[in-house]
Amino acid sequence: MAGGIGTTLLFLLGFGLGVADIVAPASIPFTEKPESQAPLVETERSEKEINIVSLGDSLTRGTGDETGQGYVRRAVAQLSKEQSKPVNLVNNLAINGQRADQLVERLKQQSVGNTLKQANVIFLTIGGNDLFQSARDDQMSNNPLSAESLKAKVEKGTNDAIQVLKQIRKWNESALIVYVGLYNPFSDLKEMHQDGNEVVQQWNETMFNAINKDSNMIMIPTQDLFERNIGKYLASDHFHPNGAGYEAIATRVVQSIK
Repeated sequence: MAGGIGTTLLFLLGFGLGVADIVAPASIPFTEKPESQAPLVETERSEKEINIVSLGDSLTRGTGDETGQGYVRRAVAQLSKEQSKPVNLVNNLAINGQRADQLVERLKQQSVGNTLKQANVIFLTIGGNDLFQSARDDQMSNNPLSAESLKAKVEKGTNDAIQVLKQIRKWNESALIVYVGLYNPFSDLKEMHQDGNEVVQQWNETMFNAINKDSNMIMIPTQDLFERNIGKYLASDHFHPNGAGYEAIATRVVQSIK
């Protein structure tokens, strides 16, 4: 069983340029404005506008979307149509391949903190690389992959992800933090359906319990969106959403926060 899981996961995670993109932590993030020049937002102005800062991994970058919009720009566009006040994407700080422990370190940077202070809404994706990139690394170093090893990665990764939430809240005490939960991109594969779904559910439950303690944080579930729509919602790399998948996430984000 473990051998079948490992072979399938290694093959899929090595397939296509899209998958290579998720394991490139040095990728330069898209930015609307230079981080170092980001002014602090005035409280009165923030009440009259929706100012969004997004951060995290390749899902927040929009990798896999043929239009390049991802869920972030799609959510901004949907909100702009529905809100009577301006909706601004201040900055997208996401980096391809970023894990939760790396984001914890990045959140110590003053430039990142100054950008977060401008937001009254913060979008976040993190965790997919903690589970699946590290599993790929284990396979390449000949470490056996099993359900038990995946579950151990959940414990480590969620501890780091919770620290991410705490760090964001230190920089910005009042913004609505919107965390997009994980989905299992391999749920259509026999070798990864049960084990993959279990570790993703464990991750999401742990994150929900942490998020639920802060009345101004919400979690957006996505596993149910993708589980029976893999062919419809995934890009050709069989990992990232395509345009339709990002649109589904964006719609759920907007429905949850408006």
